[in-house]
Amino acid sequence: MKTEDLILAAQVRELAAELRQQHAYSTKRELDARLPADQHETTEDFLTKYRAAHPITKFVPEALQKLEKVSEVIHDYLQSNQKK
Repeated sequence: MKTEDLILAAQVRELAAELRQQHAYSTKRELDARLPADQHETTEDFLTKYRAAHPITKFVPEALQKLEKVSEVIHDYLQSNQKK
């Protein structure tokens, strides 16, 4: 594997973890809004169950898509600045 591949893999994994975390917190907020206060879980308990049910690999395609979009924007920006 080339260094660039390892860097990309690390970026994808980091972004996928961030996406999973965002989804987990929004899911918890939705559940808390629907459930009575006495049925709310602690954030830590909820995240433990959530991580078991939603592996990080579920978020890799979305992470790759977001990185691809960022790459396109950067590429377009660089091309437009080189013409000036």
